[in-house]
Amino acid sequence: MLRKWMDEDKRMTAKEAVERFISDGDAMVIGNCLYGTPYALLHEVIRQGKKDLTVFQQGGIDELDLLILGKCVSKLLIAYNFRIAGERIETVLERALRRGEVEIEDYSNYTLLAMLQAGAMGYPFLPVMSGIRESDVCRVESFCAGQKFGEVECPFTGEKVTVVKGRNPDVAVVHVQRADRSGNAQLWGALINTKWACLASDRVIVSCEQIVDEEVVRSSPHLTVVPSFRVCAVVEEPWGAHPSELLGFYDYDMVYRSLLFMQTMSEEGGNAFMDEWVYGTEDRQSYLQHYADRFGLKYLNELKAKPYLSVPADYGASWRHAWDEKDVSFNFQMTRGEFLQALDDKGGFVNG
Repeated sequence: MLRKWMDEDKRMTAKEAVERFISDGDAMVIGNCLYGTPYALLHEVIRQGKKDLTVFQQGGIDELDLLILGKCVSKLLIAYNFRIAGERIETVLERALRRGEVEIEDYSNYTLLAMLQAGAMGYPFLPVMSGIRESDVCRVESFCAGQKFGEVECPFTGEKVTVVKGRNPDVAVVHVQRADRSGNAQLWGALINTKWACLASDRVIVSCEQIVDEEVVRSSPHLTVVPSFRVCAVVEEPWGAHPSELLGFYDYDMVYRSLLFMQTMSEEGGNAFMDEWVYGTEDRQSYLQHYADRFGLKYLNELKAKPYLSVPADYGASWRHAWDEKDVSFNFQMTRGEFLQALDDKGGFVNG
């Protein structure tokens, strides 16, 4: 059964993936932060009007602002959210907090990651550095009151150890460089929280720049951050992380991002941005076409990465099978039938 799930073709559009695997009220973790942000998937979440989401994000730039403008979010667990221009302006998040539209729970980068790590490993909690107790991050609680930080006694020293609760979000959304059709997803560059976000979550939606053959994935297994049996959907979405960076494909689009920041300084500007770039585009392809119509392709093409290939690593082995063409084991020096008979004779245990 597991093998069937691993081999299943999970390719679909962003629209299909979000419709099938994200529901109102879900806890959603955004894989990665600052780098490789899954904007194409998040735009689709907004277009479909998903509501009452609890969102985990270690560091937001503008993706959280977009989700708030789309009225998708009710609760946020974050380490920080980027802002510019000091006290002269009020950000989208600040406006939402002032109006009581969003609740927020502050963590540090590591403690938020540790929650996902604990959840991925099946632990009810995980120790974190005790210095966090000296900060308001630990002292001030919101909707996680009583479930944010705790203390246990170390069985070795008797000292009090600060712990965070293990978390298992309903769904993770992540963008990577490549994946195969069954969902083995490969990411290189800054990994941030991607591995633990995916492994902690009940469902995973992967978007990628390229869908490649399984053999490509097998030739570089160390790049796989989430295995296929944890993935529900695979979406081939070139430029799916724009305007963030994705190593080997494109740089940050700071001009576009500056436009976004400037427009969202006011509520009217933020709504106009959403109407133009999210609601006014039906998918990532039409988003890119709109970008070309507005700015031309010259600047977008200048963002494309120049090749800088890593040194190949040899993953070769003898490729000798456990049983040769005559059904004889090199290691046991017996045929498969003799081996099975020995297991029966010895009660399932063979003494070399």
